[in-house]
Amino acid sequence: MSSGLLMECRLARGYTLENTPDALAYLLIKVMPDSSIQAGSLPLNISLVIDVSRSMAGEKIRYACEAAKLLVKSLRNEDLISIITFSDEATLLVPTTGPSDKPHIQSEIDGIKIQSGTRMSLGMDRSVREIQGTSSPEKVSQIILLTDGQTENQKSCQNIAIQAREKQIGVTTIGIGKKYNEGLLAQIADATLGRFYHLKTPLQIVDIFQKEFDNATDSAISRVSLSLRLENSVRFESLDRIFPSSAKLQTRSGVRGKVLTADIGAVGKDRPIIVGAQLKLPARPPGNMKVAHVSISYSIPGHEIEDITCSRDVFTEYTSDQSLCTQVDREVIGYFSQINAQKFIEQAIAETKQGNISDATRSLFEAQEITQRLGNLPLAENIKEAIKELGQSGTISEDGIKTIKAGSRFTIRLDKAKNSERDKDNAKEPE
Repeated sequence: MSSGLLMECRLARGYTLENTPDALAYLLIKVMPDSSIQAGSLPLNISLVIDVSRSMAGEKIRYACEAAKLLVKSLRNEDLISIITFSDEATLLVPTTGPSDKPHIQSEIDGIKIQSGTRMSLGMDRSVREIQGTSSPEKVSQIILLTDGQTENQKSCQNIAIQAREKQIGVTTIGIGKKYNEGLLAQIADATLGRFYHLKTPLQIVDIFQKEFDNATDSAISRVSLSLRLENSVRFESLDRIFPSSAKLQTRSGVRGKVLTADIGAVGKDRPIIVGAQLKLPARPPGNMKVAHVSISYSIPGHEIEDITCSRDVFTEYTSDQSLCTQVDREVIGYFSQINAQKFIEQAIAETKQGNISDATRSLFEAQEITQRLGNLPLAENIKEAIKELGQSGTISEDGIKTIKAGSRFTIRLDKAKNSERDKDNAKEPE
């Protein structure tokens, strides 16, 4: 019987220069479904959380309702849905139910009324509790949250996101307009392995709701956990999910900090999860050294595959030959470069707010060069617009900041064979 998931582990450099302390090592971990399993899509337990504060009046709430009704129409027989609205209080508009009475659910959506106030934490909390009551390993638990304004009690929102992560509930956050807190929405999405979207117009709500539904229904194996056991004085620096969207992974430590475990989300039928670990290696004489032991654990309901563990050992070879140490795996470098581009964008936003225009411009140029080279052309174009705006006005608009912040989290899949020739002379190791 097939194992269900395949794992590939690659270092950016297979060789390390001898007796060099704190040598950086970039470890790429790719987890993908085994095609021989033919695992079907998992059922969904999905919750819509919709802002109904005064600022949502007009086209925003109209398109939000249209998007919600279309999503209800797309539900499959095995799916569950709940709908919560929030203003200065949260309302359970549709308790968790199956799609057997879609017209009734859509009628409830048509009855949504605009109210006052914005207390997003109440909507989030009600949604998490609603999903928790019907959650199971056989279902993908997902919240889609839409808002357009600043909220009271942001700390509570962050705490609820942590609770959602512990219950393995993903939260996708969608901000529309210029007044919401993009930092908060990004934190919530990152903490729960969800996605953060910035929308310029209400018309985009329909497309994003459907896109998130399609992403969720592609999930074949959920609740996948990764463990990293470090060896021989190897030091841990960071662990990021890089694809299908970037997020800083929250690790749990054990055995004197040398074993790190993190949930990495659901693996899709047609897409891998790609994780990047940045490590520092000890100074060693020439010879082979084990860097880490990597394992993933998961179950596939319906295929009699439960609590399976797949593992790999990762090695480097210490050498005095500097030419060997310059050889890099360009696909690995490309994925880590996307995380680096995101860091440059975050730096640029912070530098702009501090009035350091030259530093901000330099960071944006670095991010643009990376994204252009790797083929993420929409993000490269948005960064170009931000650079132009910064040069003309000495600042970046709220819309510009939200656009590049959200865009930097949507990474692209790199094909090693396709990109190796293009990147032959241009690959740069992340800083």
